[in-house]
This record gives sequence, structure tokens and C-alpha cells, in this order.
Amino acid sequence: MSLTLIKHIQKYKMLFLNDNRVNVSLEGGVMTVASEENNLLASIEIRYLLKTVLERTNLTVHYVIKKTNMTLKMKTLTLHGDEEDAQILHSDIEHTLKDRPRRLLVIVNPNSGKKKGIKIYKKIAAPLFQLCDVKADVIVTSKQKEPTDILKNYNLSNIDGIVTVGGDGSYCECMNGLIARVQRDKNVNANCHNTDIVSASLPIGIIPAGSGNVIVQYLHGTKCARTAVLHILLGGNVESNVCSVHEGGKLLSYSALILGFGLFGDMMHDCEKFRWMGPLRYNVVPVASMLKRREIDVEIEYYSANKEKTSKRIRGLGKQISLPNGFMIPSCKSKIQRTKSTSGVLDSSDVQECEKEEGRVYAVDTQAVMMKEKSGRMTPRFGQDSLMVYTTHKCTLSEHVSQLTKVKNEKPDCYDYKFVSQHEVSSYKVRLLNATVSENKKTLQKDFYLNCDGEVIRLTEPEFDVKLHKKAVRIFGDASG
Repeated sequence: MSLTLIKHIQKYKMLFLNDNRVNVSLEGGVMTVASEENNLLASIEIRYLLKTVLERTNLTVHYVIKKTNMTLKMKTLTLHGDEEDAQILHSDIEHTLKDRPRRLLVIVNPNSGKKKGIKIYKKIAAPLFQLCDVKADVIVTSKQKEPTDILKNYNLSNIDGIVTVGGDGSYCECMNGLIARVQRDKNVNANCHNTDIVSASLPIGIIPAGSGNVIVQYLHGTKCARTAVLHILLGGNVESNVCSVHEGGKLLSYSALILGFGLFGDMMHDCEKFRWMGPLRYNVVPVASMLKRREIDVEIEYYSANKEKTSKRIRGLGKQISLPNGFMIPSCKSKIQRTKSTSGVLDSSDVQECEKEEGRVYAVDTQAVMMKEKSGRMTPRFGQDSLMVYTTHKCTLSEHVSQLTKVKNEKPDCYDYKFVSQHEVSSYKVRLLNATVSENKKTLQKDFYLNCDGEVIRLTEPEFDVKLHKKAVRIFGDASG
């Protein structure tokens, strides 16, 4: 490279790259290697340094570069020369990497996706962990929700992070287990639907080995397993939102990706009947589910994340309006008080205005990771201050298929349909209007399902609550793009 290097402090002078004497500097978050004529030979961001290996006078620097397809590729740079300078540079680089994860709990789901979790860990993750001196406590699961059980009593003070080898479901099980553990340790009543939970500080990493691997795609822009491992080793993390789902005064689950009631709940329930088909069932079964879609009578209470915006919208509902058949009718406005997990005096910020709507819907869907338009497509935004709720009203089958196809293809106008309403909220409640509870079985006489990140939850009560918890969990990765 023939770029002229800006003058900097030269700390390591007696080192060579190939047969050329070079000056090396660690300044401004960048490691630079320049010739004696100050021509730049190498420039590596310190955040992309992985590991240095010193063998007497030879110093090998392992680092990564980000390619145009968003994958990370590992490269090496070997310097040699004065033993003292090589030792000092080695020590200085390792000092900059001192906060990188060194002890990890690795939970492998051997049955996720194409059942290659163990192979992916041994072939890709284990060698890289060994290179970077990462000690891993590896546990291979044998049943569903085992990660939640593991995290109940695991000594979390001995690790720098949790890594799951599996799909989105495996990550969500770890996330649920970690958040539940934090609430227990902090004496937070997680069964209260208005409670503000305590965020988990321990990051979770995902090595993709599932069917969808959507969260990894959102984080890194690729589903490459090697890239995911390298992101974990680099130590950067992203704060992400979750949603709590409560029914009958009890926590059902936390959602990290998508929570679907109605059509998507029915789809996932139908898919579970065909597990023998493997990942193929997600391409075949939903077609049949679409053909038998059903409308559900509901009342929804929305509690806005933007109080000023909500107040203006609710005040505008005073006059009578006419909507197409099947659309929901605003019914009233009210105020509620929120319950906080921390003690304190309630002020005006603890009072939320509620917008109620009533009608027949095909679906009520929520995304914990908000999607926003960027460069002609919908892209993920982690840790946003609100939750988007999409309610699908009466429409023809062809209209519905067209809209869902755009959602799948991440088109920016995928929700710009008259039969889809959007609400930006902090929480909401769904009440089933014509659902009856059986006295003997103490459950609903008809079956209604939630799709919580791929897990099917059958409702037993005629209403459920969903609440946003901002930046409740950290995930190893870099969502900056």
C-alpha cells in the first residue's frame, strides 16, 4: 500500500514484516504497520484483533476483516525482529483484549435444524475457542427447555457469557432461562404483567445450527456459523428488547423475535403435527393453514409508548367514523397505573392512556426486534423504545397472501394495506370476546394458540397481556451493518 501515514508515536521500532523494517503503533483504536518511509502497510482496527501468539522473536497477529457479504474472515500478520519489542507489542495487544470473553457456557442443541449442532461446534467453534484461549463448559441438551433448567442453578459468576448452538428456539430458551434467573436473584415478581424486569448483563451468543436462524441474520447480516463464532470472540454485544406474555396472573414466556396470535399461532400449531417432515414442514404446512384461516372476535387495549402522540390520537376518536366491514372499532379511552418492580412514588409518567378497539381479526402480531425501512427494504432495529403491533383485519385470501409475501421478502410497503393496522405501544392486552371457559376442565372450549418464537402456547384464559422490556438482554454481535 502506498498511502502516506499520518505521523504518530512509534513505539515498536525493531520489528520486520517479511524483510522490511517497520514501525508499529497502537493509536486511536487502530494498529498500524508502516515502512520506514511512513508508507502504510497494514491498518487493523483493534476491535477486530483476535489473538497474538509469541514464539521468541516471531509475533503472529490473528485478526478478522469484514467482507462485502457481511461474513468475517480470519487473517494473520507475522512480525519478527527484536525479542524485547515483540514481547512488549504482544503484551500491549493482549492488554487491549483483556475484556474479551474467556470463559463461556456452551449449550448445544443436537436436534436443531438438520441436527448438525455438535458437528458445527467441534469443527468450527472449538478450534477458534482454543486459539483464543477460551475455556468452554459444553453441555449437550437432550430435551426441550433444558437450557432453562440448566440456568436455574448454574454459577453465572464463573463465566463471561452463554453460547447456544442451535436455532432461534434454542436462543429463546437460553434467553428465557437467563432472564428468569436474574428476576429470581433480584426478587422481582415476574408473574405480574405490569412489572418492569431487571435486564440481564451476561451476553448470549448464537452459533447458528437451526432451521431459520433469523436472529443471527438480523445481527450479522449473514447466517455463517464461522462469522457468528468470530463475533462472540470479538466480544461486542447488542442490547435487545424482549416481550413478556402473561395469562391469568402468570408469566407464560418471554419473546425475543416474534409473537403471533391467530393465524401465526395456528400455523405453528399445525407445523408441530408434522415434525417428522423436518424443516420442510415450514414451507408446506403454512399453505394449508392459510386456506383454513379464521376470524377471531377480540377486544384489544393498546398502551402507547408515546404518551403525547397517543393522547392526540385518542382525542380524535370522539367523533363517529365509518370503517369498512371487518375493521376494528375504537370503543373508548381510559387510564391505567403501571406497577413497577422498584419502589418509588408514582408520578405522571406512571399513568398511561389506553386505546381500546373491538372487532374481528385474522391475526395480532408483534416483533420484539422492530423493523424499519432502509435502502428499499425492512431492516432490524435492536433496543428501540417501543413495540409495533400489527393487526390483520378482514381481507380476501389473495390480498392476505400478497401482503405476507411482502413481509417475507422484507419489502418496505409490506404493512401498507388497508386491512393491516399498526400501533406503536409499550404494552397491550388481547381479550377474546366469544370465548367460553369450561367449568370442568378450567380451560377454553375452543383452541387458540400463540406462536412465541416458534414455540406453540395454547391459551387457557380468554385474555393475555404483552409488555415491552427495553434492552432486557445482550447478544454477542454487531448490528451496525
